Amino acid sequence: MTTTSWRETGWVPVNRRTGAGRRVRVAVGLASLVLLAGGAGPAIAQAPRVLIVGPIDTYGALVAGVSEGLQSAGFRDAERIRIDVRNARAGDEAKAVIGAAVEEGVDAIVTIFGPSTQAARAVTTRVPIVFCPVADPVAAKFVASSEAPGGNLTGVASADAEASRRRLIAFRQVLPALRRLAVLFDPDFPPDRVQVANLEQTARSVGITLLTRTVADGDAAVAALQALGQSEVEAVLILKEALLRRAAEEIGRVAIERKLPIVVGDPDLVALPGVVAAVGPSQQHTGQLCGEMTARILHGAKAASLAVEHPVFELLVNLKEAGRLGLVIPEGAVEQAVRVIL
Repeated sequence: MTTTSWRETGWVPVNRRTGAGRRVRVAVGLASLVLLAGGAGPAIAQAPRVLIVGPIDTYGALVAGVSEGLQSAGFRDAERIRIDVRNARAGDEAKAVIGAAVEEGVDAIVTIFGPSTQAARAVTTRVPIVFCPVADPVAAKFVASSEAPGGNLTGVASADAEASRRRLIAFRQVLPALRRLAVLFDPDFPPDRVQVANLEQTARSVGITLLTRTVADGDAAVAALQALGQSEVEAVLILKEALLRRAAEEIGRVAIERKLPIVVGDPDLVALPGVVAAVGPSQQHTGQLCGEMTARILHGAKAASLAVEHPVFELLVNLKEAGRLGLVIPEGAVEQAVRVIL
């Protein structure tokens, strides 16, 4: 197999044992964001206004990254920009916040995830919107294409065809023998359907054959694992994060019994039983991309012509579960991981 570096896949190396650097940057970004989002006094009356809206209470690194991206493009103080950060966990909440901002006057809107993006699109076709991120903006009909979005939306895609290709390459770095991958997904969950379609589109190009299984709940996932064997697949990707969280112990037990390593796309799930690796977007870098794109818009660029970007992916490895499964993870993959569970 041809080796692929983290630069080609879009991984970012961080001190994997201490997390040093990433935490510092987050803290600095948040402090700066508080400064920028200070009250709207006379000194910033003419400064452009940016609204950041979404479930920001649990995604501080993402929001801090937006601040860093704006600052790197020259928006460093309150005389240059006004940033309003609003927490909205549901689409209706976001719609109300966005509606008020548009009425008051706003120059750009950064939406955290899909529900806020849908809300913003429903409110305005005039104000530029930067989604940060959404899974597949083309499939969601937020943009006409990744290369030429059209309309007033652009941003970062985290699970479109290109992102899916990068994730599969990363999984093969961890499991070099991976040629056949079982994908467990819920057909009634729209994000799962989108991800499966994109994985099917790209898997063959990286030398992987997919075996898809539909699962609606934890019991179905356990049954699917029990029906699989090492003669059929080398690993299992479970797409629906909530399903894996609810049935983690039972799914992990069966995966270990069947010697089937689990890989996931959510870094928060890497410590679960049976999970050997997670490959997911770096919140910090994703936010920085969105901030830089927003700055370009404030400098005069049109969202319609700003191509959709892709985030850096972070690799996390669970050596403890790999050992229980009798696997040896290549040292190169371990060295590239931002977190290693021993």
